[in-house]
Order: sequence, then structure tokens, then C-alpha cells
Amino acid sequence: MSKKPDQISKLTWVYISGAASLFFLVLAILMIMFAPNITGAGMTKSIYYIILIPVGLTSAAFLFGALRSSAKYSGKTSYGSIELTGPVVIFCLVVIGGFYFAAPDSEFLLTIRTNVVNEPEKILSHGSLILDIGEQRLDKQLNENGEVTFAGVPSRYLGKSINIIPQIKGYKIKGSSLISIPDNRIIYLELEERRDSTVLRGRVINETGNPVDSVIIDIESGLASAVTDENGLFTIIVPASKGETVLLTALKNGITGHREFITVPERGSIEVRFRTGLLKQFLFS
Repeated sequence: MSKKPDQISKLTWVYISGAASLFFLVLAILMIMFAPNITGAGMTKSIYYIILIPVGLTSAAFLFGALRSSAKYSGKTSYGSIELTGPVVIFCLVVIGGFYFAAPDSEFLLTIRTNVVNEPEKILSHGSLILDIGEQRLDKQLNENGEVTFAGVPSRYLGKSINIIPQIKGYKIKGSSLISIPDNRIIYLELEERRDSTVLRGRVINETGNPVDSVIIDIESGLASAVTDENGLFTIIVPASKGETVLLTALKNGITGHREFITVPERGSIEVRFRTGLLKQFLFS
């Protein structure tokens, strides 16, 4: 008389499903921790699919091993009939259902190519482009072909306007910085030389209102710079017209005490509050 093979106990299946749940939890935590890197590489859906696999295995192990459940699925497809029984049913339902019904947004690659107005042969390979997508701000350097490729752009932004800020010394966008993403996912960014400039005066003070000397005032990451005197005063020629928005950064001894976009005032001066770890600016005329 043949001996009936031993069955794995319910408690063992609880341990197995618990271990699989722990593995899934670790993967989920890693996905959250490295979310910016995963999004930037355009691998969000791939990683999400990999995480679904231990979830499906955990569900199958617990329902069929610990609870001794049963399941059966049969149906027809264009390739013929199919019939599934046992744990594989739950595994397929969790993995396929989770991927198609609760998958993250699909993403695409967005390429931005710079073109200099009246100089189509000129290639700008220095500087970078800042891209505002919702609440996310991306910054990438131009390559040798004068273009930038942003990965992980959510598909819901296709056909919608996004804000592009060029960080290219001596150049600015011709027209509005709000540009719609076309269906071919390639934006041709028209740039023109900056020929206008404005004298900007201001004063840097600390949290108690006292002037701060030897502070480096930087405009647009190197387009223009100045250093405050013993009274915290500075004068700088900004390569922008009045009413235009520029990025102002205040640094001292390697510490950034202020970094914000400002509007070049029509008249008067600006007052910059230098705070370590707290960025706040007051503009007065």
C-alpha cells in the first residue's frame, strides 16, 4: 500500500505567506525611498509590476495553504479555451488585476531641443533647462546637441502646457515660458540673446535685521553676481528687463541663506532676508 505524501501544515503556510508579505513590504519601502530615481529613469510601471508578483504569491499561499480555499476559472480567448484551477487563479487575479486596474500613470520621454532665433546652425551645449511639471521641478544639463531629455513625464500632461525655465547664460525664451507638449513629445524651444539689462540694488539683512556683509548675490546661477559691502548693500546689473522674473541666490561661506525667484522691480530696491535653512524674501519699493 502506497504511503500518502505528507501535506504542508496550515501553520507552515502562514509562515510562508508571512515571509512573502515581509518581502513585499521591503520592496514597497524601497520603491518609496527611491521614487525620484525610479521616476527619472522611467521604470515606475516595471517596478510596480515586480512588486505585484510577491503580492500574488502571498495571496495564493495564504488562501490556499492556510485557509484551504479553492478556485477555478475557465474562459475563451482569441487563441482558444483556457481553464485555471488552484492557487494560480488568485495569483493571476492579483497580478493582472493590480497591473491593469490600479497601475500607476503611464509615462513618456520628453525631448526639448533648443534653437537660437536667426542662428539656426548655432548649438547651445552649455547651461541647463528647468522643467516644472505639477509640483515637481526637474533640472537637466544640455547635451552636446543642445537638447535635453526628461524621463518619467506622466501621460496626463500630454497636450498640456508646462513651464520651462532656461538656465543658459546670455539667452532667454522668445515669448511665453508656458509651452504645450505636442503629440510627438518633442518641444522646439526658441531662444534669443539677452540684449536688455537692469540695475538692481538691494540690501541683505539677517534674522535680527542687521546687515550682512560678504554675501554673494547670484542671478540665474551665474548670469550675474555681486558681493555685499559692510552695510549689506549690493548693486548688480541683471540681464533682464523690469518686471521679468529671475532666480536670486544669496550665499556666504558656502551656506545658502536665500534662494527664490524675484520680479525685477520697476523702481526702488529689494531687501533679502538671509536665513540658514529658511528662505524668505521681502520686496519693497
